[in-house]
Amino acid sequence: MKLSPDSTFPVIVLMTCVELFAFITARPATIPQGKKGLQMLYQDMRTLLKVVSQERQGNEMKDFEQSLTSLPSLNYKTADLKTLEASSTLGQLYSGLQSFKFHLDWIQQKQEEMGSGYSKTKKLAHRIQVMSHMVLTQIEPTPSEMVHPSLTPLNTAWNVYQANVEILDRLYFFCLWYTRALGELIHRQQ
Repeated sequence: MKLSPDSTFPVIVLMTCVELFAFITARPATIPQGKKGLQMLYQDMRTLLKVVSQERQGNEMKDFEQSLTSLPSLNYKTADLKTLEASSTLGQLYSGLQSFKFHLDWIQQKQEEMGSGYSKTKKLAHRIQVMSHMVLTQIEPTPSEMVHPSLTPLNTAWNVYQANVEILDRLYFFCLWYTRALGELIHRQQ
């Protein structure tokens, strides 16, 4: 392929932009494993807990029937902290984050279809995706791809609001538990 002198400069600029974009958006090649990796996850989980807590404060609904059985169940007790193992805890954390990401994407799509604001949902889903990637780098072997359930249709803005409140409530308690679990795993490594 022969390029004319007039088209060479734009091609060079375009190639430079592609390389620059790849450089800017790339994450570090290695995320520390072990104690330092757990500390990073712990800090990120605390930040996620704070964000979710702030989101929940705006919700007026306190008592309502929770119908999303597809969300991760949280049947943990304080005594369970003593028996935690890093590999299974990180595996459960990863699958839980993936499930919440799936549900938030679902809510975001419905909010977009109905013309309501979805930027907060989108930011929260992105934060969970980044954190999920960090957890994935700590897990050996890499877990298989999750199969997500089919979700009931949300036909009204009220249904979307209820589902969003339920997801945020569950995500709050999920973050609370895993903040404690990661803190316990870090404490054991000292």
